[in-house]
Amino acid sequence: MKVMSELHPVLSHLLDEGRPLLDHYGYPGLFVANFAEGMGIPLPGQTLLVAAAMLATQGDLTIHAVAGLAFAGTLSGSCLGYWIGQTGGRALLLRCRLRPEKIEQLEAFFARRGAIVVVAARFVDGLRQTAPLVAGSLKMPWWRFFLASVAGSLAWVGLWGFGIYSVAEHSQQILAALHHVSNAGWWVTGLLAVALLAWLFWRSRVK
Repeated sequence: MKVMSELHPVLSHLLDEGRPLLDHYGYPGLFVANFAEGMGIPLPGQTLLVAAAMLATQGDLTIHAVAGLAFAGTLSGSCLGYWIGQTGGRALLLRCRLRPEKIEQLEAFFARRGAIVVVAARFVDGLRQTAPLVAGSLKMPWWRFFLASVAGSLAWVGLWGFGIYSVAEHSQQILAALHHVSNAGWWVTGLLAVALLAWLFWRSRVK
């Protein structure tokens, strides 16, 4: 993975963090971590997904199994988190001294915009773990939550699973392209300068 470390040190760091866990727990560990994250427990589900996607380029894992297990884990965990929030979340909100009228306002918001929140939360650490609990606590309609969770999970796995796999698999070509772009940088700078001068000249003539 020397090429990947050259392409992006952050991805290399995630691989270093996730590989020991994947070597020890394998596919079940990937599923459990994402299941736990979905229901509100802060485990490194996303880290393991990224690391597993990079390992799949080496043949140590299969990308379709990685993506399938991550999707199944996060979706089922999110559904359980929603159920936990629905059964006990409202009492917790009242204990946090939220007034009933404020809770009703939040419930109305989630009834209208909750799907956007659930999808977007998949990509934000912290919200990814808590959004299902909040959605259940605020009585977001089940069918809307489920469809949003499916969409968010598919997009999330697509980005951090198949997306990272594609970048890692074609990292040599990407580095070569970046090298060519950097070599041709002065051409680009020159063209931009000419375009800017032409635009300034045109503006002066118009005035």
